[in-house]
Amino acid sequence: MSEASPGSPDSPRSPSSARPEQAGAAPSGEDWLAEEMADLDAERPPRATAGKVVAQLVSALLVIALLAWALPWATGASWGEIAGAFSSLPLWAVPAMALLGVGALLLESLTVRAALPGSRWSPALQGHAASSATALAVPGGSILGLTLMGWILRRAGLALSVILTGIMAASLVEMALTSVLIPVIGLGAYALSSSLAPAGIALPGALWAALLAVLGALLALAATALLLRRSVLTWLLAHSGQSVPEHIAAQILRIRDSVVEVLRHRAAALTLPTAGARLLQWGALLLAIEAVGAEVPLLLTVAIFALGRVLSLVPLTPGGAGVTEAVGGAALVALGVGSAQAASAMLLLLVTMLLVPLVCGGIATAAAFTTAPARRAR
Repeated sequence: MSEASPGSPDSPRSPSSARPEQAGAAPSGEDWLAEEMADLDAERPPRATAGKVVAQLVSALLVIALLAWALPWATGASWGEIAGAFSSLPLWAVPAMALLGVGALLLESLTVRAALPGSRWSPALQGHAASSATALAVPGGSILGLTLMGWILRRAGLALSVILTGIMAASLVEMALTSVLIPVIGLGAYALSSSLAPAGIALPGALWAALLAVLGALLALAATALLLRRSVLTWLLAHSGQSVPEHIAAQILRIRDSVVEVLRHRAAALTLPTAGARLLQWGALLLAIEAVGAEVPLLLTVAIFALGRVLSLVPLTPGGAGVTEAVGGAALVALGVGSAQAASAMLLLLVTMLLVPLVCGGIATAAAFTTAPARRAR
């Protein structure tokens, strides 16, 4: 990815310090970014509205309710049986799952840093942790999480154009790996393992859920690839009428050029860490199954993990929490794992997939707001 293009801000500044426009003059690309991305001002941290706080509380209650009802229902075990199985887990089980969760978070942060040339490790890690926790804690919190990440990176001195380019590049890599590649691998593993599964057993809804997820993700990737073609994007902007002013269209094209450049020249640095993070999460599923004393064919664990990543895209709860554990537990029971053991394995996996990102992200967010500069008087 190229450095900030001419006209892009090179250091954080507040709107009050921006150069005033002359009467009747069109704003430059830099001034448009400063106005449209005001939430990323280093002195103006994103604020949580009352609606977002309420949505977060409702989401937490929904996840708890789903776990309390759906997990026993899906696995056929009572909470007393689940608690008994969980209490008999090896002492290494929970710490190992926590370490795998931290490792996955660190690897994902490497992708973020690779998409942001000139960024330091600390703000990249802090921004990604805060963004991930927000996306998991708030329904539809992905945009809020990206805004929070952008604000943290802005305070670290990165230009807005670099932040936007990096976020877009990292998001495209995440979409390609998690929404397309993993479900495709899961479908392949499911097909190859059909001879290994007991007769008549099928993972609940795995085939159709994965097919729909792959189809939707492929359509999204195809549309994105089409928009990344400069000729197509230029034509769309030119035929948008007055809805996209010329100076904004020019800035959009500059950001598009930077995104394509970073994807072309930093492909390995972007994809390998995220792929490694998904391998660690799959390893957490393997350890969870091992910890409860169960045996599942290796290929079927790949299919179950892919099914969980597909369900994490369901917008019912952030990250599919509650739904993923219930369906995963039912899949393990269908493969011959005991009811209480299957539920315990899913609760153990929850440490890696949900609790670690929430705790680390909460700490990162609190640290960011604690060290935030005092807002200037208007």
